[in-house]
Amino acid sequence: MNLLAWIGVIFVAHIALYFALGTENWISTATLATLVWAAALYGIRFFIRQRQRERT
Repeated sequence: MNLLAWIGVIFVAHIALYFALGTENWISTATLATLVWAAALYGIRFFIRQRQRERT
């Protein structure tokens, strides 16, 4: 599945979570949490593609 779609879903989930918890700065907290997840997902994708290139 497209990685940008996953990040979009994660962002919406974070918005709902932090809004429901009553976090004062929920939009900035949701954005920061999504950026952390996005960096992790892109990092994982990078390492997987590197391994695939090494095998061929």
